[in-house]
Amino acid sequence: MKVYTLRMVPKKSKGRSIYDRIMAAPVHGRCPLCGIGTVNTLDHYLPKTFFPVYSVAPNNLVPACNWCQGEKSEYYPITRDGQLLHPYFDNVGNEVWLGAEVVVGAPAGFRYFATPPSHWTQSEKARVAVHMKELNLPVLFSSNAGSRLSEIRARLASLHQKGGEAAVRNHLRDELASIEADHNNSWAAAMYRAAVASDWFCNGGFLET
Repeated sequence: MKVYTLRMVPKKSKGRSIYDRIMAAPVHGRCPLCGIGTVNTLDHYLPKTFFPVYSVAPNNLVPACNWCQGEKSEYYPITRDGQLLHPYFDNVGNEVWLGAEVVVGAPAGFRYFATPPSHWTQSEKARVAVHMKELNLPVLFSSNAGSRLSEIRARLASLHQKGGEAAVRNHLRDELASIEADHNNSWAAAMYRAAVASDWFCNGGFLET
């Protein structure tokens, strides 16, 4: 633990270059645990308080943002089903497992949840749900979706005025295709899937504030 705290974390320490190399691994510097925050720390997948022997093990050091590190805190799995997704070893991006739905209101909102494919094992299904819960991702994702809606509301209003519900849905589908090509389990992809599926939203629900 002291090797990590005194010889890796301080900026002028001998091990800082290794610390920085691990932190720089994620594409665009985005937190691999949530896909939103900027990486600014390393999180111990297995907390060093309980697993000190893994304090400096590279596979146990995960680049993270302050949100994910703070929400995760010293959580660690005691069963297979309780494991958080590990960005080094768990490749769950090939199939859609993140879902969302439009929350009718003024303004419209988005609720997030795990929707793993039916053919996944029970353990895989449990793990994505635990990942969402322990990192409090539904709250983070909903907040970002609300902000995105504010940014695109004027554009959607213009489309709706010119072409109605169909124009809005076609635009959302085009945006969704581009987003999914990059990451089909991002909060934005789930948001756009939910918006496309909602008649209320596409027919002007997004306008209510």
